[in-house]
Amino acid sequence: MKAWLLIILILGLIFRLYNFEKGFSFAHDQDLYSWIAKDIVINHHNRLVGQITSVDGVFIGSFYYYLMALFYKIGDMNPMMAVIPTVLIGLLTIWSFYYVVKKHFGIKSGLWAAFIYSVSFGAAVFDRWSVPTQPTVLWSVWFLYTILESLRGNLKVLPLYAFLCGFVWQLHIALLPILPLPILGYILSNNNILTIFDKKNIKLTFISIFIFCLTMSPFFVFEVKHNFSQIKAMTVGINVDKGGPTGFFKVNKVIETSGREFQQRLWWDFDVNGVNQYWIGLLIVSLFLIIKKILTKNIFIVFGLWYVLILLAQFTSKRIVSEYYFTNLLPIYILLLAVFLAQIKYKILSFLFIFVYLFFNLKWLFTKSDDYESYYYKMEVVNFVKNDVIRNNYPCVAINFIADPGVGVGYRYLFWWQKVKLIRPGIEGVPVYNIPIPWQISQNDNPKVFGRYGVIIPPKPLKPIDQKTCDDPRNQLDPLLGYVE
Repeated sequence: MKAWLLIILILGLIFRLYNFEKGFSFAHDQDLYSWIAKDIVINHHNRLVGQITSVDGVFIGSFYYYLMALFYKIGDMNPMMAVIPTVLIGLLTIWSFYYVVKKHFGIKSGLWAAFIYSVSFGAAVFDRWSVPTQPTVLWSVWFLYTILESLRGNLKVLPLYAFLCGFVWQLHIALLPILPLPILGYILSNNNILTIFDKKNIKLTFISIFIFCLTMSPFFVFEVKHNFSQIKAMTVGINVDKGGPTGFFKVNKVIETSGREFQQRLWWDFDVNGVNQYWIGLLIVSLFLIIKKILTKNIFIVFGLWYVLILLAQFTSKRIVSEYYFTNLLPIYILLLAVFLAQIKYKILSFLFIFVYLFFNLKWLFTKSDDYESYYYKMEVVNFVKNDVIRNNYPCVAINFIADPGVGVGYRYLFWWQKVKLIRPGIEGVPVYNIPIPWQISQNDNPKVFGRYGVIIPPKPLKPIDQKTCDDPRNQLDPLLGYVE
């Protein structure tokens, strides 16, 4: 069985490393965490928070940014160093699926769970995404573990539960609704919650409280320093209507969007008569496991509540519904599917499923991992501009994106890393490099083409650029959206 796990981990490594540079989405979030990593490493700025979230005045924790800063420093600030933490988190998630599912449903189920997450191209894409919410799946797997252990009445998971609760701020506040579930699991196991204060458990309880406070300490310190601004902003911000459907249409949107997340992670390129089919599949698998008495009533209740609470939170929220709010539902789906597949008695059927699932995901890996908007092509743009700047000895230049709003992102850090000084476009005498996205919209200007991007070289200025123009504070670029110091 260890050999099978090793093979699964090797497959997971291949899926997360293959063609990484051309599949690495280096957009606004990646540009932003790189800029914050630079602030930590180069400016020696100790940070309690990371970027601002979609709720005005609420920030994500700084853990992911310090993780990136560590590897950026090791790699001389090279953005490709992101491959190391993203791959390590992905492999740890695969192993965690195996361990948690094996411990509660057997080795075969554990191997199935690890295999599904390992070779799923959609899961690999999520791991390659490299954003502060990337460890959400890993967090959710271990949160599943605390629930399953609490249903057994095992209080030894209390420190882990405390850590996971305190770590939510570092990942995604959308996880808040499910935090009480291990407590409910403990109660459903016919235990009195007050037993945590029994003499034999009091030490464990105080250790857990300490772990929670330690994990949450950056949040507490920030709130004290800033007059509890995040708590106030969260209270107000979650009720700010950002538009979108309401009523029945909102219900349909939530179900459809969560189904789309299942589809993207489990079966990347197939939409089987609408993504709601994935919900039907989940219900069928769950009912089968209940009938077979593999899934107990208490597990079904807690798992069901996990789904209901996340869906209900998104329905009642006035925020725009997005797929990544539902990523934390994926581990339950994979667990149930793995336990279901482990019931197959005929090896030929098991190998048939393995072959088909691996075949399609390998096909997607080889045909869809080359993204024409990826880091690779952006670096080609940056290097082309850099070489032209060096050739002409420009002390500074400007960049103008000919694109829809929000499309021309992911360049700020790359130009800084390549030592190209950027200022605002429109300053007299400063060359402006136009980048049409897609390049076809300016094909009459004969741009130099890199993937989806084009570069139009500006005419040489009539006179040398004054260094004072480059250094003038009024000519500097605005901070990146979401960036604060």
